[in-house]
Amino acid sequence: PVRARRGRMAARRAAGDAGARGAGSAMLRWLLLASLLGARAGATAGHGALGVHAGPDVLFVLHDAGETFALNATARLLLARGVNVRVLPLGQPATDVVFCAGHYAGCSPLPATTLEELGVYGDIVDGTAGREQVLRDEEVQRVAETLSPRVVVSGMNYAMQLQLGAAMKSVGARFAAFFDGLRMLGSDSDIGVGLQRDVARTADEVWIASDVLWPQGWGNNFRVVGQPTLQQWQELSLQRATLAAARRRIYGAGVPDAAPALLWFGGYGPGYAAALTAWCRAAASLSQRWPAARFALSMHPGKHYGDLDRKVLQAEGAEELISIVPTEIPGNIAALASNLTVSQGSTGGVQSIFAGKPAVFLDPARAFDNAANLGVLLGLVPDADSQLAAEAAVVADADAGWVVDASKLAKAGVPGDPIKATTDATIALLGAWPPAQTHKLLRGT
Repeated sequence: PVRARRGRMAARRAAGDAGARGAGSAMLRWLLLASLLGARAGATAGHGALGVHAGPDVLFVLHDAGETFALNATARLLLARGVNVRVLPLGQPATDVVFCAGHYAGCSPLPATTLEELGVYGDIVDGTAGREQVLRDEEVQRVAETLSPRVVVSGMNYAMQLQLGAAMKSVGARFAAFFDGLRMLGSDSDIGVGLQRDVARTADEVWIASDVLWPQGWGNNFRVVGQPTLQQWQELSLQRATLAAARRRIYGAGVPDAAPALLWFGGYGPGYAAALTAWCRAAASLSQRWPAARFALSMHPGKHYGDLDRKVLQAEGAEELISIVPTEIPGNIAALASNLTVSQGSTGGVQSIFAGKPAVFLDPARAFDNAANLGVLLGLVPDADSQLAAEAAVVADADAGWVVDASKLAKAGVPGDPIKATTDATIALLGAWPPAQTHKLLRGT
């Protein structure tokens, strides 16, 4: 049934169904709808500490792969604790992760409901082009009233997540917004400061990895929970046999263990092609310096960027120099099986340093504000803006022995068990606040 459902979803996407809807007047209509839903909250069964509850205890509204990976273990721990959990995946990357399809085949699917199953049909746009996409008023009402969770946890990078989280809050749910980024909130030009600030103002709580990532003037309704994927990466870094096998699979069985193995770990949005182009040229130069060096690329799960990866490699004549990581090898395994990751400014770069692997950012177009990235703020990830600067950074990491200064990591103040922290925060929302106390939260607790 999952395969058939996903087949229908893919068919509609391939057909280019006209479902991408701009925010604009639709968002204004939705605000009126939220007020209407709020007025009808008393007629909606299932909310609050008393009475019958028909919907899930916790609903995760997820769009991209990063936030879905980050909250995957949290959802599973909640399920293990007997909490009724359901996921509403919006974008294709989130859908693949939740249903263990595509790049993520082989895992155990999470309990999930798709928009299609709720009678909402249309093409959900991934990446930059989908940031401001929203649903129609009647679709929002159908989703909010049908699912009716006690707590809704969403990412905060898409207007649709704000739309659904606010609508469910208006009928009594507690709304937590999770920022999976490891950079200053509101600093990503690809997302836009306005969208994330609106989510922060609307949510009961905003969950962030470190208090240094919370902007001044945004209030104090945040909770420091760490970033669950950091814990996952640290645990994976101890699986030496798995990583050794992946290294052989990616870079070749005959490659010496001491040979530098360098992985391109992606990016997105404007400037991505320029960044990968610069890395292709840097790799060609570094291969002259280190003839034994090997290079690979972990392909972005989104089809658009996967196609772009191949196009750039072909244009630069780098298809033989830079191999494509097999799709069955997850990106985090590929990174930890390598000596170093290079990306336009990927969260994976920071995840890798917390697992002991150095990283370099390369963004010639300055499309990312990498100065606001946690790894750069800690002085651990060089922020290169050219091929030559990237080469110099890689050489410096090689001279240092491909290690990360662990003492600098401690300055971030990231909790040691973020999976437990996000799980506990969810359970606290389930039993804690009546609506009148929604905006009262101790800073940083």
